Amino acid sequence: MTVAEVVKWTCDNINDFEIHLGNFLDEFYRSDKTVKIDMVKSEPEYFEAISLQTYAFLAGAVEKLCNDSDLETPDWVFKGKYFLKDPMFALDAKGMLRLVLLVESPNEFVVRNIFVTENCLQRV
Repeated sequence: MTVAEVVKWTCDNINDFEIHLGNFLDEFYRSDKTVKIDMVKSEPEYFEAISLQTYAFLAGAVEKLCNDSDLETPDWVFKGKYFLKDPMFALDAKGMLRLVLLVESPNEFVVRNIFVTENCLQRV
């Protein structure tokens, strides 16, 4: 599975994004370095049904996964379209939760104006 496939499959039903992302993460974490590179190297196709926030989140996720796995980050994640003008807070955070997300969000997301939990890409 590739990050481009996550987007393609999500296009069919946006409510399934978390399922496809979870499957992608499971496969990524159990794969060797060569497979991991192949999983993230291709830029996802653009679909109107998928929000810019989702694309920005995926770019941040790919950059974080590459940094954590000591892989070269693909150039596509640094394109301007993967950076949000307005902040996006996970969990529709309000109040104190926003403050927590502001503090613990990984830099790969913060630079994209996305605020998530520090373990947002971890699987149990």
